[in-house]
Amino acid sequence: MANFWQTLLMVSIVLVVILSIMMLVYYLMSYRNIKQRRAHFEHLHQNLKTGQKVEFANGLIGKIVKVELETCDIEIKSGAVVTVSRYAITSLIEN
Repeated sequence: MANFWQTLLMVSIVLVVILSIMMLVYYLMSYRNIKQRRAHFEHLHQNLKTGQKVEFANGLIGKIVKVELETCDIEIKSGAVVTVSRYAITSLIEN
């Protein structure tokens, strides 16, 4: 009976080690992706210029007419100009 408990303990330790290694690999891969996305958005938000066509996370598309420190004025298709946070912009659209 003692042999059964020793085997169970060894299997449990091996399982915990394998799960820990898998979690570490997942964390490292996620960290690298997060770091790349952060750099992408930092570059995007620092290089906004008037005349660029931009897209927001909700799918709204417009053209930048004015860039300020924290906000941008965006002209949408109807001709209306809206003021949005520059950090709401998720991508640039090539013409």
